[in-house]
Amino acid sequence: MSTGLSRNERIAGLDGIRAGAFFLVLCGHCGLTWVPNGFGVTVFFFLSGYLITTLLRREWIRSGDLSIRRFYIRRAFRILPPVYCAMALAFVAAWIGILHAPLQWRGFAAIQLFLTNYAEQVHGLTIPLGLSPLWSLAVEEHFYLLFPVLYLGLQRSGLSQNRQAMWLGGACVAALVWRVVMMGPLQANWNRVYTGTDTRLDSILFGAIMAIAANPAIDSFPKLSRRLCAVAALVALVILLISIAARDEFFRQTARYSIQGVALAPIFFYVVRYPDAYVTRWLNCRFLVTIGDLSYALYVFHYTVMFAVQTWITQNAVATLALTFTITVALGELSRHLIELPAARWRNRILQRNLARASKPLPVEARQPLRRESASTGEL
Repeated sequence: MSTGLSRNERIAGLDGIRAGAFFLVLCGHCGLTWVPNGFGVTVFFFLSGYLITTLLRREWIRSGDLSIRRFYIRRAFRILPPVYCAMALAFVAAWIGILHAPLQWRGFAAIQLFLTNYAEQVHGLTIPLGLSPLWSLAVEEHFYLLFPVLYLGLQRSGLSQNRQAMWLGGACVAALVWRVVMMGPLQANWNRVYTGTDTRLDSILFGAIMAIAANPAIDSFPKLSRRLCAVAALVALVILLISIAARDEFFRQTARYSIQGVALAPIFFYVVRYPDAYVTRWLNCRFLVTIGDLSYALYVFHYTVMFAVQTWITQNAVATLALTFTITVALGELSRHLIELPAARWRNRILQRNLARASKPLPVEARQPLRRESASTGEL
């Protein structure tokens, strides 16, 4: 087994994919109804599963073990500060009248407990205006809570990478069957299937499966030619376009997520394996890398900003998009420099003290100033 990239390097192209996923979400929310914003969330999910599992694999390869405690500390300091900023922004906007929306403390409590995706299904419970996209963050947080422990168990069991991928693939099949049951015999509302952790977790698991079984950032694949990988990526792209174009609601809330999860793998594989490819170099341009780097903060802020723009300035979709993007990027930069970077330094000091007491070497990811491993819904 060879390592395609050093642990200090970012994987070329993935920030660009993250930026593209955010633009899909932003355009759809701002009123460009022909843009598949839901697909943007699916890309965030896949990317999150792939990156988190890649980090876990690298730690296992390096040390022969995983620190679940360190993982949770890193996630908490990465996820929570922007979320609390977004909650404060939505609260202040509603309190001073920028947004005409009721404030319900139960809704804020649901967000803090990462239950946004299920709270929206409770009659009479209202998520504060501007914060409903945090349903995808709830799905990712449920994944972060469970998956490291599961992966550690798989590694300690001695199962091969392919066997581990098979077990996770079985969970993806089970999620598909459950969606069929929900949309068929149970006649569930489409939004319940679209946002539920139990119905969408496989969108993240597909990325984890790729990271385990076919990870070009870690493993070598000498028998796979560049041409074959390119053809597979192009076929996968066509399949994705067909899945997006299909409008049947039963298909969209059942098989669509499975098909897209499988089809995203060849595209990610090509982008990660060939950093010199034209598409990867384009995805790695400075603008897209910057937006991808900020995408998590942009995701949690943009909906509040969008509603404010539509309420006070314009409801034209293109103008709303331009203004929302500009204001949200400014907020994202402020969040990064005033909140996220200081939080990352605090996180590193905590990890250093804990590791010093344990007399263990500091993992590389803990020494980085700030890593952008996920978007939501990303990690959108």
